[in-house]
Amino acid sequence: MSVRLSVLVPTRNEAENVEPLLERLERCVDVAGCEVVFVDDSDDDTPARIERAASRSALDVALIARRPGERDGGLGGAVLAGARAARGEWLCVLDGDLQHPPELVPDLLARAASTGADLVLASRLAPGGSVDSMGRRRVALSRCLAWVTARIFSERLAGVTDPMTGFFVMRRAALRPELLRPDGFKILLEILVRTPGLRVAEVPFRFDPRHAGRSKAGLREALRLGRTLARLALEA
Repeated sequence: MSVRLSVLVPTRNEAENVEPLLERLERCVDVAGCEVVFVDDSDDDTPARIERAASRSALDVALIARRPGERDGGLGGAVLAGARAARGEWLCVLDGDLQHPPELVPDLLARAASTGADLVLASRLAPGGSVDSMGRRRVALSRCLAWVTARIFSERLAGVTDPMTGFFVMRRAALRPELLRPDGFKILLEILVRTPGLRVAEVPFRFDPRHAGRSKAGLREALRLGRTLARLALEA
Protein backbone atom coordinates (compact mmCIF):
# COMPACT_ATOMS: atom_id res chain seq x y z
CA MET A 1 0.00 0.00 0.00
CA SER A 2 1.23 3.50 -0.79
CA VAL A 3 2.26 5.75 2.08
CA ARG A 4 -0.03 8.75 2.56
CA LEU A 5 1.60 10.19 5.67
CA SER A 6 5.20 10.35 6.87
CA VAL A 7 5.52 11.50 10.48
CA LEU A 8 8.95 13.07 11.01
CA VAL A 9 10.15 13.08 14.62
CA PRO A 10 13.50 14.76 15.37
CA THR A 11 14.83 13.45 18.69
CA ARG A 12 17.68 14.25 21.03
CA ASN A 13 17.80 12.32 24.29
CA GLU A 14 14.08 11.47 24.33
CA ALA A 15 14.32 7.79 25.32
CA GLU A 16 11.39 7.84 27.76
CA ASN A 17 9.05 9.43 25.21
CA VAL A 18 9.48 7.08 22.25
CA GLU A 19 7.13 4.28 23.25
CA PRO A 20 4.19 6.47 24.40
CA LEU A 21 4.52 8.57 21.24
CA LEU A 22 4.24 5.52 18.98
CA GLU A 23 1.37 4.10 21.03
CA ARG A 24 -0.61 7.33 20.73
CA LEU A 25 0.10 7.60 17.01
CA GLU A 26 -1.10 4.02 16.45
CA ARG A 27 -4.46 4.92 17.98
CA CYS A 28 -5.14 7.99 15.83
CA VAL A 29 -3.69 7.48 12.34
CA ASP A 30 -4.31 5.03 9.52
CA VAL A 31 -1.54 2.58 10.37
CA ALA A 32 -1.55 0.99 6.92
CA GLY A 33 -0.86 4.30 5.18
CA CYS A 34 1.56 5.85 7.68
CA GLU A 35 5.28 5.67 8.34
CA VAL A 36 7.22 7.25 11.21
CA VAL A 37 10.74 8.49 10.57
CA PHE A 38 12.83 9.25 13.64
CA VAL A 39 15.89 11.40 12.99
CA ASP A 40 18.00 11.06 16.08
CA ASP A 41 20.84 13.24 17.35
CA SER A 42 21.03 11.62 20.80
CA ASP A 43 23.92 10.91 23.11
CA ASP A 44 21.91 8.45 25.23
CA ASP A 45 20.09 5.18 24.45
CA THR A 46 17.27 6.80 22.46
CA PRO A 47 18.22 4.98 19.21
CA ALA A 48 18.05 1.61 20.98
CA ARG A 49 14.69 2.52 22.49
CA ILE A 50 13.39 3.50 19.06
CA GLU A 51 14.48 0.17 17.57
CA ARG A 52 12.92 -1.77 20.43
CA ALA A 53 9.64 0.15 20.26
CA ALA A 54 9.59 -0.20 16.45
CA SER A 55 9.82 -3.99 16.69
CA ARG A 56 6.58 -4.01 18.71
CA SER A 57 4.71 -1.29 16.82
CA ALA A 58 2.08 -1.78 14.14
CA LEU A 59 3.48 1.31 12.42
CA ASP A 60 6.23 1.28 9.81
CA VAL A 61 9.07 2.88 11.78
CA ALA A 62 12.44 3.99 10.38
CA LEU A 63 15.44 5.42 12.20
CA ILE A 64 18.08 7.81 10.89
CA ALA A 65 20.77 8.06 13.58
CA ARG A 66 23.02 11.06 12.93
CA ARG A 67 26.46 10.79 14.48
CA PRO A 68 28.35 13.76 15.96
CA GLY A 69 29.70 15.71 13.03
CA GLU A 70 26.68 14.77 10.89
CA ARG A 71 24.14 16.90 12.76
CA ASP A 72 24.13 19.95 10.52
CA GLY A 73 21.29 22.41 11.08
CA GLY A 74 20.21 21.03 14.44
CA LEU A 75 16.53 20.15 14.66
CA GLY A 76 15.76 21.84 11.35
CA GLY A 77 18.47 19.86 9.62
CA ALA A 78 17.07 16.69 11.16
CA VAL A 79 13.63 17.49 9.74
CA LEU A 80 15.08 17.92 6.25
CA ALA A 81 17.00 14.66 6.56
CA GLY A 82 13.76 12.92 7.45
CA ALA A 83 11.90 14.63 4.59
CA ARG A 84 14.46 13.40 2.08
CA ALA A 85 13.98 9.83 3.29
CA ALA A 86 10.18 10.04 3.55
CA ARG A 87 7.82 8.32 1.13
CA GLY A 88 4.51 9.88 2.09
CA GLU A 89 2.36 12.31 0.13
CA TRP A 90 2.14 14.36 3.33
CA LEU A 91 4.84 15.13 5.87
CA CYS A 92 3.95 15.72 9.50
CA VAL A 93 6.58 17.31 11.76
CA LEU A 94 6.12 16.98 15.52
CA ASP A 95 8.38 16.99 18.54
CA GLY A 96 9.27 13.78 20.34
CA ASP A 97 8.39 15.08 23.83
CA LEU A 98 4.57 14.80 23.46
CA GLN A 99 4.04 18.54 23.84
CA HIS A 100 2.52 18.24 20.38
CA PRO A 101 -0.49 15.92 20.80
CA PRO A 102 -0.43 13.20 18.11
CA GLU A 103 -4.22 13.05 18.28
CA LEU A 104 -4.33 16.35 16.36
CA VAL A 105 -2.66 14.91 13.26
CA PRO A 106 -5.95 13.75 11.65
CA ASP A 107 -7.39 17.25 12.20
CA LEU A 108 -4.43 18.83 10.42
CA LEU A 109 -4.88 16.49 7.45
CA ALA A 110 -8.62 17.12 7.39
CA ARG A 111 -8.01 20.87 7.36
CA ALA A 112 -5.64 20.46 4.42
CA ALA A 113 -8.27 18.46 2.53
CA SER A 114 -11.05 20.97 3.20
CA THR A 115 -9.01 24.06 2.29
CA GLY A 116 -6.65 22.80 -0.40
CA ALA A 117 -3.72 24.05 1.69
CA ASP A 118 -0.14 22.95 1.04
CA LEU A 119 0.75 23.42 4.70
CA VAL A 120 -1.39 23.33 7.84
CA LEU A 121 0.24 24.43 11.07
CA ALA A 122 -0.90 23.71 14.61
CA SER A 123 -1.10 27.13 16.26
CA ARG A 124 -0.70 27.77 19.96
CA LEU A 125 -1.63 31.41 19.46
CA ALA A 126 -4.76 31.19 17.30
CA PRO A 127 -8.17 31.57 18.97
CA GLY A 128 -8.81 28.26 20.72
CA GLY A 129 -5.10 27.52 21.17
CA SER A 130 -3.22 27.64 24.44
CA VAL A 131 0.33 28.04 25.74
CA ASP A 132 -0.59 27.90 29.43
CA SER A 133 1.79 25.01 30.09
CA MET A 134 4.81 27.06 29.01
CA GLY A 135 5.00 29.52 31.91
CA ARG A 136 4.70 33.28 31.77
CA ARG A 137 8.19 34.03 30.48
CA ARG A 138 8.03 31.62 27.56
CA VAL A 139 4.47 32.69 26.72
CA ALA A 140 5.55 36.33 26.59
CA LEU A 141 8.55 35.41 24.45
CA SER A 142 6.45 33.35 22.02
CA ARG A 143 3.93 36.13 21.55
CA CYS A 144 6.69 38.71 21.13
CA LEU A 145 8.48 36.61 18.51
CA ALA A 146 5.25 36.03 16.61
CA TRP A 147 4.58 39.80 16.61
CA VAL A 148 8.11 40.65 15.46
CA THR A 149 8.24 38.09 12.67
CA ALA A 150 4.77 39.06 11.44
CA ARG A 151 6.03 42.60 10.92
CA ILE A 152 9.37 41.70 9.39
CA PHE A 153 7.83 39.20 6.96
CA SER A 154 4.34 40.68 6.66
CA GLU A 155 3.67 39.39 3.14
CA ARG A 156 4.89 35.81 3.55
CA LEU A 157 3.31 35.41 7.02
CA ALA A 158 -0.05 36.99 6.25
CA GLY A 159 -2.70 35.16 8.26
CA VAL A 160 -0.14 33.06 10.17
CA THR A 161 -0.53 33.39 13.94
CA ASP A 162 2.26 31.08 15.10
CA PRO A 163 5.22 30.91 12.67
CA MET A 164 7.43 29.47 15.43
CA THR A 165 5.39 26.33 16.03
CA GLY A 166 7.17 23.05 15.42
CA PHE A 167 3.99 21.10 14.67
CA PHE A 168 2.63 21.08 11.11
CA VAL A 169 1.75 18.98 8.08
CA MET A 170 2.95 19.79 4.59
CA ARG A 171 2.43 18.39 1.14
CA ARG A 172 5.76 16.75 0.28
CA ALA A 173 5.58 18.01 -3.30
CA ALA A 174 5.44 21.61 -1.99
CA LEU A 175 8.64 21.32 0.05
CA ARG A 176 11.71 22.76 -1.67
CA PRO A 177 14.73 21.65 0.38
CA GLU A 178 17.16 23.39 -1.97
CA LEU A 179 15.82 26.76 -0.79
CA LEU A 180 16.29 26.04 2.91
CA ARG A 181 19.26 26.59 5.21
CA PRO A 182 17.98 25.39 8.59
CA ASP A 183 19.76 26.45 11.76
CA GLY A 184 18.09 25.25 14.94
CA PHE A 185 14.51 24.73 16.05
CA LYS A 186 12.50 27.06 13.81
CA ILE A 187 12.29 25.15 10.54
CA LEU A 188 8.70 26.27 9.89
CA LEU A 189 9.66 29.95 9.75
CA GLU A 190 12.36 29.09 7.22
CA ILE A 191 9.84 27.17 5.09
CA LEU A 192 7.20 29.92 5.22
CA VAL A 193 9.60 32.72 4.33
CA ARG A 194 11.60 30.89 1.66
CA THR A 195 8.79 29.06 -0.16
CA PRO A 196 6.71 31.45 -2.28
CA GLY A 197 3.15 30.58 -3.20
CA LEU A 198 2.39 28.27 -0.28
CA ARG A 199 -1.28 27.92 0.60
CA VAL A 200 -1.36 27.92 4.39
CA ALA A 201 -4.08 27.08 6.93
CA GLU A 202 -4.13 26.63 10.71
CA VAL A 203 -5.66 24.50 13.43
CA PRO A 204 -5.49 25.74 17.05
CA PHE A 205 -4.04 23.44 19.68
CA ARG A 206 -3.15 23.29 23.35
CA PHE A 207 0.59 22.99 23.97
CA ASP A 208 0.94 20.13 26.44
CA PRO A 209 3.49 19.73 29.25
CA ARG A 210 6.61 17.74 28.39
CA HIS A 211 6.04 14.01 29.08
CA ALA A 212 9.60 13.15 30.18
CA GLY A 213 13.15 14.37 29.80
CA ARG A 214 14.51 17.89 29.66
CA SER A 215 13.88 20.76 27.27
CA LYS A 216 16.63 21.51 24.75
CA ALA A 217 15.71 25.19 24.53
CA GLY A 218 18.34 27.53 25.91
CA LEU A 219 20.85 30.25 25.07
CA ARG A 220 22.33 28.32 22.15
CA GLU A 221 18.95 27.96 20.44
CA ALA A 222 18.12 31.62 21.17
CA LEU A 223 21.33 32.67 19.42
CA ARG A 224 20.53 30.40 16.49
CA LEU A 225 17.09 31.98 16.20
CA GLY A 226 18.63 35.44 16.23
CA ARG A 227 20.94 34.45 13.38
CA THR A 228 18.05 32.98 11.42
CA LEU A 229 15.88 36.08 11.80
CA ALA A 230 18.74 38.37 10.80
CA ARG A 231 19.62 36.26 7.77
CA LEU A 232 16.04 35.95 6.57
CA ALA A 233 15.38 39.65 7.10
CA LEU A 234 18.44 40.64 5.05
CA GLU A 235 17.35 38.36 2.24
CA ALA A 236 13.67 39.36 2.29
